[in-house]
Amino acid sequence: MKIILINAHYTHILGGSEIQCHQIAQGLTENGIDLTYLAVGGYDDAANLPYKLISIEKTAKSIIETCKELQPDVIYWRFNKNLLASVMSEIKSPNTRLVFSVSHIHDLEPFAYKPIPNLGIFARVKRRLGHVIKGIQFKNAFKKVDGVICNNEEHLSHIKHSNKVYIPNSPFLEFKAFNWPRPYVVWVGNIKAHKHPELFIDLAKSLNGLDVDFLMVGDIQQKAYEYLNTFKELPTNFYFLGAKGILEANGIIKSSMFLVHTCEPEGFPNVFLQAWGFSKPVVSAFFDPASMIEQYKVGMVSGSFNQLVIDVNELIEEQQLRNEMGYQAKNLIDREFIRSRNVAKLLAFIGQL
Repeated sequence: MKIILINAHYTHILGGSEIQCHQIAQGLTENGIDLTYLAVGGYDDAANLPYKLISIEKTAKSIIETCKELQPDVIYWRFNKNLLASVMSEIKSPNTRLVFSVSHIHDLEPFAYKPIPNLGIFARVKRRLGHVIKGIQFKNAFKKVDGVICNNEEHLSHIKHSNKVYIPNSPFLEFKAFNWPRPYVVWVGNIKAHKHPELFIDLAKSLNGLDVDFLMVGDIQQKAYEYLNTFKELPTNFYFLGAKGILEANGIIKSSMFLVHTCEPEGFPNVFLQAWGFSKPVVSAFFDPASMIEQYKVGMVSGSFNQLVIDVNELIEEQQLRNEMGYQAKNLIDREFIRSRNVAKLLAFIGQL
């Protein structure tokens, strides 16, 4: 069986879906599958990777030409809604099964819209109209996929396809050691509006009297947040470390007290698995995927900014509580998020198609 996997690559764009695709590619290759990763936008060819990669441009033409050349039995698509409508009729054939993997709840909402701060009114209208048109096109293309995978079990009810399955993400826990002179809590993610990084800055400001620092890691992806590169009007206990590779980010999480998350609901945040894998609780402002945080006592879900301040303060002060939640978190990872089992489940699902 020949499989191609389509997504950006974690050595080019560091995000949760890219990290997961790297692990899936590793797992499938270890199982003897003829797999090729189509790295949209390119990859770092200095990286020592055990699977085949082909660098392709982020264009419909590049995806179509490469798929036709490789003639795969299965296409594993984890590139969100990007370009799917433009390539579906060309890459989907009677001999090729296309599996769509949901990385974000918006993948199941054709007309979902993420606003960009500081856009003018005409730019906003133009962008919104473009989303409506693309939403119609994606909705029609999505009907033609052969199977759908989600990484958050509560999303199964949103999927209308008969061939659907829940396969959790798996933690990637290799790390580079990180040292910091004071205890700290950490926020990790790409810097953009729906991640609400400004709430973490406000949190640091609210807790400036504690002997604890607030470290932010991420790539600035919207101009509205370029102020993070300056120290003007930022709390004295807040430090923006910028974009980091996965090994560095993991080292920062591993040495932290715990992780703070301020993003809106998405798929299943990869940083949760990174934190839990290092026995670190997660304090989430709004999002608890499949109610796992509350069910398994592996952190706190605040629901409001005021409660976020209270929860973070409590977890800073209560070391025993941190340790107990961290212990439960590591147990959860070892029990529910096993890569070999997830790869086997993926192969079984593909086999049914």
